Formats: sequence, C-alpha cells, structure tokens
Amino acid sequence: MGVAVATAIALLAIPTPAMAGSSNLETSPDPAWDSPPAPTLAGFTLPMDWSQRTSPCPRTADAPHLEQRLASFARPALCPGDVSEAVVHLQRLLTEKKLYRQPITGVYDTATRYAVAAFHKVIGPAHPNPATAVAEWRADPPPEDWTSEDWLLLEAFDPRPPKFRRNQPDRVESDIGHQVLYLIHDDEVVAIMPISTGAGRGTRGCTSSDTCSVSVTPRTSRMVGGSTFFGEHGYSAGWSPRPGDWSIYKAIFYRGQYGEWNYGLHGYRHVPHYPASHGCTRLTVWDMDFLRPTTARGAADSRVWVGMTIHVWDE
Repeated sequence: MGVAVATAIALLAIPTPAMAGSSNLETSPDPAWDSPPAPTLAGFTLPMDWSQRTSPCPRTADAPHLEQRLASFARPALCPGDVSEAVVHLQRLLTEKKLYRQPITGVYDTATRYAVAAFHKVIGPAHPNPATAVAEWRADPPPEDWTSEDWLLLEAFDPRPPKFRRNQPDRVESDIGHQVLYLIHDDEVVAIMPISTGAGRGTRGCTSSDTCSVSVTPRTSRMVGGSTFFGEHGYSAGWSPRPGDWSIYKAIFYRGQYGEWNYGLHGYRHVPHYPASHGCTRLTVWDMDFLRPTTARGAADSRVWVGMTIHVWDE
C-alpha cells in the first residue's frame, strides 16, 4: 500500500495562486477541450455528486461489522461506531489536515463523523445557487463513512486557504457553496469546520431587527476587503439564553455587504449538512469552543476577535 500511496500522491499537481478557490485540486487545463476536465485528487476524479458511492457500512445491526472488515485491509473502510487503532490513525490524519480538533480516542464518534463530512464537503460538489442549494444538499449529503479510497484522498489533501488575499494574513473564509469555514492565521489554515448557513433563497439578509424574517446569510463578495467582526457576546455559561429553541452559543457578529444587521458565527445544538439556519452561521459547540475557548469578551485566547476580517461567498 505504501508504494500505491506514494504513486497516488505524486499525481497531485502543485497548486498556484491562479487556482484560487480550488487550490487543493489538480485540474490540468487543456486548451483543446471545450470545457476544463474534472478536478482530481490522488489520481481520483472528484465526485460531481455522491450518488455512485457505495457505503462500506452494514445496514443492519446484525451485519458483519468491525472485526471482519479489519482482517484483510491495511487501510480499512470504517463506519460510525467503530473502535480500533485504524480510527486512531484516521483521527490523527484528520488532525494533521486541520479537519479534527478533538482528543484522539480511537472511537468513530460524532466529532469524527463531522470531520469526515467536512472533508467530503471540501472535495465534493459545491451548491452555490441559493435557490437550489438546500434541496441539493438534502438529496446528496456528504458521507460520514470512510472507504479505502478515502485514505488516499486524505493523505494527498493539502489544506490551503481557498482564496488568495493580499495583506490579510488573519481571516475567516466562509465557503457557503461547500458549507465549510476556514480559520486562517498568518496565511496558514488553522482549521476547516463544517457549518450550516441560512436556508433562505437569496443573498441579501435583513437590515434591522424589525424586518429580520428572511433566513439569508449575508455575503461579503461586493466588499473587496471583506467585512470585519464588530461585536461578540460574553455569557457566563456560554449560552444565550439557556439551551432552547433559538439559543445561541459564544456568538461573534459581522455585517454583510448591504449593512445587514446582527449576523455572525455561533455554536448550536443542531448543525446539519445543509443550509438550515435563520441567517447566522452555525458551528458545532466544540468548534465554537475552539474558536473562543472562554466566555469572556475580548479574551486573549480567542482565535477570532473583533476587528478580524471575514469573507463570506458562494463560489
């Protein structure tokens, strides 16, 4: 398997700034083509959707499970609920690729599932049209299981900033089309996080609390320099209010390209793999704890802060 991996990784092209937005992928443009070829990673053509993927996971509780799958594979297929040294290796590799920030436990748990889904979001299809995105995501969700092919793809994956920005070394990039968020410090990716943005069909959010009924996440694409975070909450227990139907966790707010009111990033109890929020960007509670380890306003250990740049875009 080592030779195969080395060969596969060698097939990955070195990205250049001109490939902004697809810097992790090989495209090999050919002027003779009417359209560019599909992007590849580790020698595999990346999916236009997940409909052709065959899950390695058992469909029933009494089906052959972990022990039989591990017997004959150096890099086995894995499923949620598995407990093994292979899961330890997966968690370590996900950590190296900036997709996982939790303890290495060897348990294919909820946090591991979210990290796996985030990786599949990044390399999988984008849904940049707000009018159709929710239906497309729900019909074709990113997989939470792990195949033998996924090992090669993850080993070849290079977690680079999705877009080139001049003189903005510390920033957040919210890629709505792929439903992931990049935290970038010193022009290096610190974390790639799964998100759920607004379920509305437009690109323009509300401009006052009195009219805020359209569930749209404000973009910043008309703002050359992006937006900046302007305020944050400091809750004694992290939640405002106590967990309930609309409670939010450790929020930090920005304004969109039309001066939209009071939108931001916050933790939430439910972060599906499709746009589902009322306009803010939902993150898992553990990822929000990574961004803001304490509840105090302006805490020195926060990885996002008031005045930090944020870019929000569809493609």
